[in-house]
Amino acid sequence: MLEPDNRRLLMDSLAPPQSYEFDRAVATTFTLDLTTLLAVPLAFTFDRAEDQEGLMATDPLALLECARRHAERIAVFCHGGYVSTPRPGQTALAFLENSVISAFPPADGSGATFHPKVWLLRYVAKDGPVRYRLVCTSRNLTFDRSWDASLILDGEITKAANGGVRLNQPLTEFAAALTDLAVGPVPDFHRQSIDLFAAELPRVSFQAPPGLELCRFLAFGLGTANPIFPGLENRPLLVISPFVDGWFLNRLARRRPRTVLISRREELLRIEPNLLQGIDEVYEFRSSLDPEPEDLDIALPPLTGLHAKVYVIDDGWDARVCIGSANSTRAATGNPPRNVEFMVELSGKKARFGMDALLAKRPVDSGFANFRDLITTFVPDGPIPETDGDNSLERALDEAAEIVARADLSASVEGTEDGAFTLRIQVQCPLKFDRWIKWVKCRPATLHPNRADYLEDGVKFEDLRLEDVSGFLSVEVSADCGGGDKFRRFARPIPVAGMPADRLQRLIAGTLENRQRLMQLLWLLLTPDGEVNYGDFTGIRGGAEHPAQVWGTAFSGLLEGALETLADRPERLDHVDRLLRELRSTEFGAGLVGDDFADAWESVMTVRKQLA
Repeated sequence: MLEPDNRRLLMDSLAPPQSYEFDRAVATTFTLDLTTLLAVPLAFTFDRAEDQEGLMATDPLALLECARRHAERIAVFCHGGYVSTPRPGQTALAFLENSVISAFPPADGSGATFHPKVWLLRYVAKDGPVRYRLVCTSRNLTFDRSWDASLILDGEITKAANGGVRLNQPLTEFAAALTDLAVGPVPDFHRQSIDLFAAELPRVSFQAPPGLELCRFLAFGLGTANPIFPGLENRPLLVISPFVDGWFLNRLARRRPRTVLISRREELLRIEPNLLQGIDEVYEFRSSLDPEPEDLDIALPPLTGLHAKVYVIDDGWDARVCIGSANSTRAATGNPPRNVEFMVELSGKKARFGMDALLAKRPVDSGFANFRDLITTFVPDGPIPETDGDNSLERALDEAAEIVARADLSASVEGTEDGAFTLRIQVQCPLKFDRWIKWVKCRPATLHPNRADYLEDGVKFEDLRLEDVSGFLSVEVSADCGGGDKFRRFARPIPVAGMPADRLQRLIAGTLENRQRLMQLLWLLLTPDGEVNYGDFTGIRGGAEHPAQVWGTAFSGLLEGALETLADRPERLDHVDRLLRELRSTEFGAGLVGDDFADAWESVMTVRKQLA
């Protein structure tokens, strides 16, 4: 179970195993926060991605370089229209523009959502087999401060497929289907990753956590009517879900010898009392465990409270445990059209993993809390939570967001004589909205909201700096039916033609305010993944007494590192060389590099070319 304040666990779950390096990853999420995504490459670069005070990395130079190093190997599929609008001025987002892919359920999934929360990662080592990791969770890739559940499965590629072909088939088909669910073209390098996953997954032998066995992968919403609990329809069932509806309780929960339901109090109060009467035990998640709200300036407010989706089924002496993204609703578990969801089913001894084991109270002398401490018996003695009344405006906003997310939008950028840029947004087909939609505005995601303009048939943004040009479009939709305005804000990726070929190099160069920062960046560029922690990196900048400080500020130490890289990974030098040439093309940058280091670097590159 993931606690609301435990954001560290995501980074730990993605970090490569000992002696391995990150190769590539495909992830799925319902909602996406781009700032959270920016932190992901840190897990693949640093041994520890926190500073010396234990805080997550925020150094813009570190974010830029880590994103540059790994972005093309990270593909994130998310439900279109549910990308949170980032704060303006986040230059590092430029490196993620090809990493975010909007997706929707198949054509027959009208009203359904793309809802899975999965990470599929591939790691490589010089002297070891290729390793895979599957992270199946209920947490979105956002700043949500909710109670979630997560499962991590590690595996290696075996020489023969053995039983993996059949066992892994739903996972393989799920990964292969992602490109078909995408809106717009998927970059070739991401298609190649998915093709590689589809080819190798049948030979991956995943290992379940101690005491458990992997039973099956369950992928829903891809056009088939597969049940959520195949073969277990008449067994005792325990449900943990933040959302529950009458369809689920009637069809999947009530016709069992024993049923236990755990949900949020406000959700339980909305359920018809006669439906709950057929449930043997009903618990609510303790509201006192909800975290204090944060002052986050984001468009999609973070979730709080219970968000885990866990199903426990007693099966004789054993127990089945299902973890993943599916809520206890018709949209998630009913017949098509239904949400795209992903779950993993495990099996273990009932005495350890069954319903009673999960609900057991901790011993009096135990100093540790258990799951039973998080819940209390539900007593329906409060008022039914108020709703927004007529939700027609919400539906209109959702439909408008989907229209814009699916729309064939493109952009082009042109430079001007004074060094500024003009960005044009083109709408290929007219966008038709509900009558309650007042207007739709947009802006490059890096610009301040007051620069937003009406989308309509297209829009032009002039006098932009290079860092203002973005492949993410922030969109704001306004609706009104006479009772007041409602708004919906989100971001979407958009292809941009005419980007300067050296744009990303120039963005990195623009963050170098002094020579020490340049040395700090070069040190990071020449250091292999996983061989430095973020505390060392920030220690160099802050002047801390650390051996790396000498290397970070002394040319001789840096050149020594370059020679080591020349022998081990010479391709790393090519990016450093491009960066230094870009810097030396300006007066300020030439001063940062200096003639002495430039001459020494030319000698290194001469050897590099000879070896090539």
